[in-house]
Amino acid sequence: MNFYEYGDEKIDVLDNVISLISTRQYDSALECMDNLDSGEFSDPLLLMSKAQCLLRLDEKEEAHKLYKKTIDVCDEKLKVEKDPFILNIKGNCNLILKNYVKAIECYDEVLAIDDKNSLALSFKSVALIRLDEQDAAFDCFERLLEIDSDNNDIKLFKVQYLNTIEKYDESMKILDEVIGGPFEYPQAYMLKADALFETHNIDEALVNVNKALELNPDISYSWYLKAKIFMAKDNYTDALIYFDKALGIDANIDCYLFDKASCYLNLLEYESAYKTYEKAFKINPHSGGIANPDIFLDFIKDLESIDLIKD
Repeated sequence: MNFYEYGDEKIDVLDNVISLISTRQYDSALECMDNLDSGEFSDPLLLMSKAQCLLRLDEKEEAHKLYKKTIDVCDEKLKVEKDPFILNIKGNCNLILKNYVKAIECYDEVLAIDDKNSLALSFKSVALIRLDEQDAAFDCFERLLEIDSDNNDIKLFKVQYLNTIEKYDESMKILDEVIGGPFEYPQAYMLKADALFETHNIDEALVNVNKALELNPDISYSWYLKAKIFMAKDNYTDALIYFDKALGIDANIDCYLFDKASCYLNLLEYESAYKTYEKAFKINPHSGGIANPDIFLDFIKDLESIDLIKD
């Protein structure tokens, strides 16, 4: 969905920055923005874009400072006019900062002005899911589809939610409808593969994830899902190849690292498992649902010691 519209005066810079971000050229996007004069950085969309680049480059502290600065800039502009565009940016910054209630307040202000604002409805649903307000999130999806019933992007957004709450039968109906249309959506095949994998239809899941990768090999989750499928087939050596492909696209996703470490563990490669689990815990101390990573890592060392004694 192309949510953002913007004035002509900065469209060239924004187009360039957004294009660079979409192709994961975060350093180049930052360089492009750093070449702007300081006056242009009263622009909240550019500020938020810069924060996004910093976050993707794992400069979390600087990114969070910039998201907060963006909110302050938005507040100054909103004193002059309750602009839905600015309110959405403020909402999205609060969403990233996990201020979910404040984000919803922003989106509700937008919807009070424009009750068909797709951006506000979409990201309000994300905030509601984070707060475990599933019914309210579902209402947002239904409203989105009322506004644009033929929009496959919205349908796929709803499928992501349905997969999250394990309503795979409903997901499959929507996915078959999208896949049966005139255009091919790699995300549709990826989400179908996800639903099939979770319902233990492993071979069919592999067919669909391969189709997703054929259409777009740059979606890291597709490679991650393929790795999980190969783990389910007890083919850990090939699974590692696909984990590496996923991590080559998105290096800082803890579940990719955690499951890759589990793959090493199945191969009895304890040292590699230990180091990879350690990386996952550095990103998320509770990766894999582990309550105490230190105890868990000590246990991996114990496993290695026991194995050495056996030898």
